[in-house]
Amino acid sequence: MKDEIEISNMIRKMTGMIDREEVRKEVGNEIAGLSLISDPEEFKELLSRFIKYPDGVEVLKDKWRIVYNNSKVPLELIKILAQEDDIRKDMLSNVNYLIDYGNFENTGNLAKELSELEDGNEAISNNFEKLLEECDTNADCIAIPALETEIGRKKVKENFGYIKDKFFPNLESTDLNRFFRVVRALEGIDEFKEIYEDYGFWADLYDQIEVPEPKRPTLDEILKAGKSQAAKLHGDFIAKDIKDQEFAIMMYSKDREEKKLILQKIANGNQYKYKSCGTQSFIIQAGNQVVKLGAKKRKFEIPYHPLIMMPYFRKAYSDDSILEVFNFGNVKSAKITDEKLLEMYKELEKSGIKWTDARKDNVLELLEDNVLPDYIREESEDFNLFGFLKDQRFPTNEHKVLKKGDIVICDLDMLYAKDDPDYEDGLLDDVIEMYLLSKTKKRDLDDEDFSH
Repeated sequence: MKDEIEISNMIRKMTGMIDREEVRKEVGNEIAGLSLISDPEEFKELLSRFIKYPDGVEVLKDKWRIVYNNSKVPLELIKILAQEDDIRKDMLSNVNYLIDYGNFENTGNLAKELSELEDGNEAISNNFEKLLEECDTNADCIAIPALETEIGRKKVKENFGYIKDKFFPNLESTDLNRFFRVVRALEGIDEFKEIYEDYGFWADLYDQIEVPEPKRPTLDEILKAGKSQAAKLHGDFIAKDIKDQEFAIMMYSKDREEKKLILQKIANGNQYKYKSCGTQSFIIQAGNQVVKLGAKKRKFEIPYHPLIMMPYFRKAYSDDSILEVFNFGNVKSAKITDEKLLEMYKELEKSGIKWTDARKDNVLELLEDNVLPDYIREESEDFNLFGFLKDQRFPTNEHKVLKKGDIVICDLDMLYAKDDPDYEDGLLDDVIEMYLLSKTKKRDLDDEDFSH
């Protein structure tokens, strides 16, 4: 500890007296060792002042490599050293040295520093392969500067698949923001027209859907929150992660092009915006259409009932995701009461349908008639595309057009045939739990009376 204080005092003293020639001579003689033992911030201040003097420059022309190599923060010295043209040119001609002897983990960080120097982008292009090979997920710091030069554009195009793999090593470890930065940089460059057409839509869609920053609840709000409100608070906090998760799935999906066409058709020129999210679903809206992106539940096929809002489109994909499209409705309608929810639950129950996620959050009031295309309204083979069971208990050929003002179920994840053993439990509003509890108590009493 004593030695550190003494070294710190010495560096500060040298920095304060750097205008003296004898002090600069002492600094020049010891500059390599000072880089090794000094506090990084204090050494940067000393170096910044030392390089402003001609005799300091002459020393650093010969010793910049060892100063760089000895530093605990070599990348932070690059801008300081590069103030002198001859040193800058020498550094940019020796990028391999900067890579091999810098004390850092990611060459993307090195490229970021180099890109801010005069002729830095050219140096990045000339050392593209080695920088890219040794970078982590911030390959955008290498690819984007390289696009400024002809040779760099050629190398980016040749290595685009490899660059993409840097951002998507697997589904769990993706860096969409950085990948989409590269995609945006390709816009308008003729050599990348095909690649941009493939990925530009997704970068644009990603930017359109701005997830609001969640308001941090107070402890009192958390304690007072009911199950539905608690689920919403949780959804707000994970929304950005779920957004990234759903986009990553789409980027990996072999059905990406089909999903793109559906999303474009549904938008019909409108911009998408964020609506809400669950633990495994992300809901967006364009115009009067709502799109739900999410993970396929244990059971995709569900029974049909007129109270269930028929989607315009509903499909399960090979990547275990689903895409559903619905009419927009009012989820905060005053008509959505506990009494209405219980009435709907009982009606489904009477029809032999188990609804394990019966909550007011999962119903809405239609703002217009839910009129569907003919191929949905008519009984046909296409009906099963939407994942509705063909069962005489749930006649698909009796589809009832839901009208403006109707209260309907808009979340189809947890609807099952009553005798289906393969179901998942969701959350239930209190009114449904009380109803089920009363049924259980009545059954127990009836069993007790029977036993007597």
